[in-house]
Amino acid sequence: MNKIAMKSLLLAAGIACAASVAQAADTGRGIYVGAFGGLGRTDNQDVQQTGVAHKRGDYALAGFSDFDLKVDVKGSVKRNTSTLAGAHVGYEWAVPASKFKAAIELEGLYLDADQKSNLENPLTEVVANTDVEAESYSHLLEAVNEHYGAGEHRFKNSLNMNATLFLANGVATYDTGTQFEPYIGAGVGIALVNMKDAVSNQTNPSGPIELTSDTHEEVNHFNSKTHASDYAFAAQMKVGVRTKLTDRISAFAEYRYVHVNATQFTFGSTSYVGHSPTDNWNVNNGAMNLHNGVIGVEYAF
Repeated sequence: MNKIAMKSLLLAAGIACAASVAQAADTGRGIYVGAFGGLGRTDNQDVQQTGVAHKRGDYALAGFSDFDLKVDVKGSVKRNTSTLAGAHVGYEWAVPASKFKAAIELEGLYLDADQKSNLENPLTEVVANTDVEAESYSHLLEAVNEHYGAGEHRFKNSLNMNATLFLANGVATYDTGTQFEPYIGAGVGIALVNMKDAVSNQTNPSGPIELTSDTHEEVNHFNSKTHASDYAFAAQMKVGVRTKLTDRISAFAEYRYVHVNATQFTFGSTSYVGHSPTDNWNVNNGAMNLHNGVIGVEYAF
């Protein structure tokens, strides 16, 4: 668990501990529900893609027998616009002998952000399972280095990402004695991250985008299965201002930071007539961080 996730966990736990010693008061809202939405941006995100291409017959390098090529490319997901929507239910009470109010919430979030990345191999790709005679092996490695040396194997990826998060929040609000009340909160939970319509185009060798030799169709290396999902730990922090519109209805505006731990996805093999077959492709995404501006309304019972 990284430092950001730990801080969120400790803050949420601290507010929850305050709940165990607090007593109900007239200034607490009691049970309330809320709905919200917002826009934001994602930080850069590390990504690694690995797979094995089976070079056989016409698909092997000229002059060499069959061999397998282990592909290992890395890069980062570009910053992109994100959208957020969600709802929560909570309970708020006054903290005795203070101007603070504490609340606990159960919240569901939906995030959407497309992911685009450019990947390349930091090292020469590795040859495996070859029947090349010993005296010819060094020549094969030279040919592989020429075609797939460091920086020569490049991919351009595009994936539609959405995530559903379920979180438990702790919230502390300062009672200013006016209709405006600042608050801070944190939460921890779990995220289901979905990748759909995944496209992985090879842009080098055979750039700008690789085509099949028979049909001249653009090669999507994930074409046999273009969706995958994974679960990950999630955390968030938020700070905002709430204003009372009526005795029961309030509106709020906040900054919300959302963190999702690293995820792993398995996409389908490359399956085209006129293209060397591959194993399934693995994509490892680093931690995802999102910064969002959010507005919403709440109703107190």
